[in-house]
Amino acid sequence: MVFQQIATYVVEALGLTGSLRAAAHFWIYDTLKILSILVVVIFGVTYLRTYFPPEKIRDYLEGKRAITGYALAALLGIVSPFCSCSTIPIFLGMVGAGIPFGITITFLAVSPMINEAALVVLPGVVGFKLTALYAVSGIVIGMSSGYTLNKLGFDRYIEEFNFGDSDVEIDEPTRKERAREAYVEAKDIIVEIVPYVIVGVGAGAVIHGYLPGELVTQYLSGPLGVFGAVAVGVPMYTDILGVIPVVESLIGKGLPVGTGLAFMMSVAALSFPQFMILNKVMKKELIAAYATTLAAGILTIGLLFNLLL
Repeated sequence: MVFQQIATYVVEALGLTGSLRAAAHFWIYDTLKILSILVVVIFGVTYLRTYFPPEKIRDYLEGKRAITGYALAALLGIVSPFCSCSTIPIFLGMVGAGIPFGITITFLAVSPMINEAALVVLPGVVGFKLTALYAVSGIVIGMSSGYTLNKLGFDRYIEEFNFGDSDVEIDEPTRKERAREAYVEAKDIIVEIVPYVIVGVGAGAVIHGYLPGELVTQYLSGPLGVFGAVAVGVPMYTDILGVIPVVESLIGKGLPVGTGLAFMMSVAALSFPQFMILNKVMKKELIAAYATTLAAGILTIGLLFNLLL
């Protein structure tokens, strides 16, 4: 593969050896691979999303069965932006457009955990079977969280927020206008995500080259490792593509797959900055319940994967 050849050429030209060579090769290869996927996939997705504003989604969901709405929200989350910082404005638009509460929560939960770029990269880390299980698990967590919070009546904890006039008629944009809108949004998302990818791949490279595998298996292999992974993931703030290289390196050093996936989910879906932004539209009771349901689902998936795999 061309990225492998580039990475090999660079480390050989620099005369790197040993652990430094392994770390540098990992950093160059994974950075090029992930960024190339980002550029292609993000533009395609942002262009497609110009056809689905929140108001159109609301109108389409009217009269649909609840399970259909939750499933569509999960699928929309997969093809949504790539981190919570860009997901939340869409969530606010969905709430303002009057889309049912449980459906909006499902979208908010699934979106940062799963996206199509991650589903392209992840098979190289854990294989296609585990990637499929990860995607299904994320969808189940999102749908069950939305359904549970809706049934418990937590919609009453949505704050009053000025969403603007969601019923204003907007002229249908031309293809050229859609492409321009997609280009601008894709550029903003890529610029925002690139630093996380570079830092995440760098951290993965250091782990890959220098962290002894015995430390990972000794301290992170037991059941408590899943709880520790979720606890460590919450304060971190990155997108899922930034954390995949870290998980890739840790799994390569002997970290159980379930623990690695739980860490990845918690970093992507549970973060303090995300909750601070959500404070604009959610009362603290809803934020606490939302975090609790997601954390419970992630812990369950991590422990189950470690038990069965």
